[in-house]
Amino acid sequence: MEVNLFHAFFGRFAVLIPLLAFFFEISVAITQKSFINKFSSFLILFSSTLVIIAGFSGFQEFLYLSSINNDKMVFQIHYLLSSFITIGFIIIIPIRNYLLKKENEKLTIFYMIFLTVLVILNLFNNEYIIHTLRGN
Repeated sequence: MEVNLFHAFFGRFAVLIPLLAFFFEISVAITQKSFINKFSSFLILFSSTLVIIAGFSGFQEFLYLSSINNDKMVFQIHYLLSSFITIGFIIIIPIRNYLLKKENEKLTIFYMIFLTVLVILNLFNNEYIIHTLRGN
């Protein structure tokens, strides 16, 4: 039960803070201000850390459910999307660190598209698991 609460707590923040960081990334693209760029970098790194913690705690929860032979097929889409999102945010960390130090237009475009996809998948995954747990 403690793992479930821990995962739920970090999972909620791992959805909201990357969304906030995404909006700050858009503001960096519009304003080109160095302070906003640094703050946005901090938010991306912080939110990536939260996503990774939520992903690993979810994996611990998956192992726990496996050990008690609980039916996990209901959450299969959540597991797949969460794995992709966690790996994606692990990839985001070095890209954002590099972009903080040097400007690279092609990498920035890839980064923004990749971040957009990850944030949308993260929101979809959150909605999916909420409706699954409610039984809808």
